[in-house]
Amino acid sequence: MKNAFVFYTALVIVVLKTPVVFCFQADLKQSQVNNDLVVFIKDHLGKSSYGNYMGGKKVGWDTDEIKFAKLNGVEVVSQVSESYFKALFGGNKTEVSERTEVFYSLAGKGDIILINSFHLENGVKKTRELSLQKSGFTLVTTTQNRKDEKKVSKPKENLSMQLELASWLKSKRIKGDTFDCFSTSVEEDDLNVPTRYIYKGKKNIQAQGANLMLHEVDQETHGALFYSLLENNGRLYYGRMGKIIEYRLESNDVAKKLDDSLVDLIQISAVTLDKKLGDPVKVKSLKLSFVGEDAFDVPQSHRQIISKGKDGSLVMEIKRDFVLKTSVPLLLDEKKRSLAPSISSPSDNPKVVGLAIKIVGEASSDFEKASRLVKWIFANLEKTMAKNSDNALDVLDKKAGDCTEHTLLFVTLARALGIPAREVGGIAYMAGEKSPKMGWHAWAEFHDGKQWITADPTWNQILVDGTHIKFSEGSTDLKWLNILGGLTLKVIDFQKD
Repeated sequence: MKNAFVFYTALVIVVLKTPVVFCFQADLKQSQVNNDLVVFIKDHLGKSSYGNYMGGKKVGWDTDEIKFAKLNGVEVVSQVSESYFKALFGGNKTEVSERTEVFYSLAGKGDIILINSFHLENGVKKTRELSLQKSGFTLVTTTQNRKDEKKVSKPKENLSMQLELASWLKSKRIKGDTFDCFSTSVEEDDLNVPTRYIYKGKKNIQAQGANLMLHEVDQETHGALFYSLLENNGRLYYGRMGKIIEYRLESNDVAKKLDDSLVDLIQISAVTLDKKLGDPVKVKSLKLSFVGEDAFDVPQSHRQIISKGKDGSLVMEIKRDFVLKTSVPLLLDEKKRSLAPSISSPSDNPKVVGLAIKIVGEASSDFEKASRLVKWIFANLEKTMAKNSDNALDVLDKKAGDCTEHTLLFVTLARALGIPAREVGGIAYMAGEKSPKMGWHAWAEFHDGKQWITADPTWNQILVDGTHIKFSEGSTDLKWLNILGGLTLKVIDFQKD
């Protein structure tokens, strides 16, 4: 029997306090200060604290502080974000903390000039520094075993964009109005993350004996909707993602007081079924009725067919993957995207290329090469949720991880061999549970020139079983978060070997 490995990278971004080191080389001079930005920042000075809840249980906290600071003798704006998170993953305790400081210029549009981030997860440290060099911006990532340096594009986010967002929020808005901007993430392959604010309306609540008017806004990033209640100056009062993740504005002392008992995120996020399926490897096909509280477009493929039931619910028919009789070639842009090296998937790294060639040996077909990659990863990576990595080289260093690490390594090695590959995610049957459940899971797809074929290196499967239900394609497709905790499945029928 196999266990489902949940992928939660998108669920928790957490931070810890650490000294900031300034080592960027670009000349920083006191240019003409933008007084509009100074007035805007003065209205936002101070610290806000949030309790981080999952399923109603507090699992962590977040703080955000905006202040004026000096950087190489020049006055700038500093935004410091800190977080802490502690929970169980399948019975294993995970403790994560991080501190990120972003420095903005007070001149011009208030561009980002430096970001320092320190991440600590289960005792393993990682630092990132995005700095302005004479030749442009450079991102340096340092782990215990390696230091990586990469030229990156200029961050599109700036203080003027934040000022425009605050002005947009205060002006007369109607339901459906949108504001497009960018946020910056040093943890993603593209640090410029497009974000859309979708206005929903105004809401009055009673807080501490006073009437508080808040703006209801959905923040959309990579397809994920973060429902938020914002104060008139744009400060977050309350936030929710899916049905189980919440952020509540609290005093600093209250925010940092966690529940004594740890929450197991695998159990709290799992989707219950009304029938047991037994060993998932033997499941050839599975027919389910699907009810989600929010509209959600489930991807369709040769093995995953969606139709409408008589009661208006969706009916999903999932089959064990199989080889098609006719070819479905890749479009050029899709092929290029599925072969491209990146920060997280450095498929052009000599160490990665050499290992991939060694693993596949004399295999001639892409199918056989992928099969050998699956077997090697399954045999050589420890199955644990306590050793997370966001870079394939880190996975090779640790030789451990959950489904996301197994999948990331497979995708990187496949691309190194010239095989288009991508991460996909969704849910799969959790064997060995007392009550039948589907757990959130990640696996891969590769294209052999004829079709997309599934590969699950965590479970040692090529052509995955009939319980793998795909909800996302690619590591930045986060629409699945919208149905987290709000999904109902009922078994109509299933067939086994």
